[in-house]
Amino acid sequence: MMRKNLGDSGPIRCADVFDFPPRIPGAPPPAEMLDGLRAALAAANAGTLVVHRPQRLSEPLPRGEGHFHLAPELFLQLAGWTEFRFPQGHCRVTPGQALLVPPQLRHDERVGPGEAGEPFCNLVLYAEAPSLTCHLAHEPSPGRPGIRHLEACEHAQVGRIHDWLFDASRSPEAPPDATTPAWGEMQARALIAAALAGVLHLLQTDSQPGREPTLVARLRVLIQNQLGDHTLSVRRLAEQSGCTADYLSHLFREVSGETLIGCINRLRMERAARLLRETTLSGKEVAWACGFAAPSYFIRTFRTHHGVTPKAWREDAVPSAP
Repeated sequence: MMRKNLGDSGPIRCADVFDFPPRIPGAPPPAEMLDGLRAALAAANAGTLVVHRPQRLSEPLPRGEGHFHLAPELFLQLAGWTEFRFPQGHCRVTPGQALLVPPQLRHDERVGPGEAGEPFCNLVLYAEAPSLTCHLAHEPSPGRPGIRHLEACEHAQVGRIHDWLFDASRSPEAPPDATTPAWGEMQARALIAAALAGVLHLLQTDSQPGREPTLVARLRVLIQNQLGDHTLSVRRLAEQSGCTADYLSHLFREVSGETLIGCINRLRMERAARLLRETTLSGKEVAWACGFAAPSYFIRTFRTHHGVTPKAWREDAVPSAP
């Protein structure tokens, strides 16, 4: 496994603006993170973990406020509350509960403290092979969550964690009038338990640390969460990171070997290729999901990157009838 060390590889000039402390090279994840994962795993194994599982729409609605991901995302509420809003409704998650967002379901969150004033805190897990991110969130500004501590790693096992969460998001729900637990609910908890056990194993596995700075690791999460926003830019990411666009671009290229705007464009084109292959979204909707306000510009960019138009890519991806 390649564990990404979130400590700084050099002096970070804007470190004082981080809303979480820099990762110390070789240090284990914080006890609060590990304890939260263990508690959720124990509850899932005991069959007592309440898991909210909003259902994916028959066709995703990529345009609108909030996040739009291609992989499932698991939220574990540790304190306070989180109000999730989806195109088809909303859901409040309280301490000791979990929420599993299926792929391609747009969602937005508002957060707040508990009844006794305890500050909001939750854990967010996202696995999209080969990368896993797990972060503790807090409330840096009223009603909005922010990253307090981030762990990230790359490992072949991440693909299995993704598949367990994906299958859990697809397990059938119990009918509202059910008097006994439905097998789908039990299956979902078992799959989530497997994923949590996998995450704990990866986070606690000793490995040779890499050299990725805290700022860059956090930047990758910011990009992932805003990839479908056409206003996403290097300048905006720099404002969110508390440093200049020039500094952020230089650091990212120095660490990754890729320009920041090149990374954003590559991720958008990878997302577009998957949506064209895996969904029946129109070309205009795929453009929106990938952060393009103008479909014509999306088509030109896609053709430059992939060598064919989105329509030709989709036609090539559809298997021919026997």
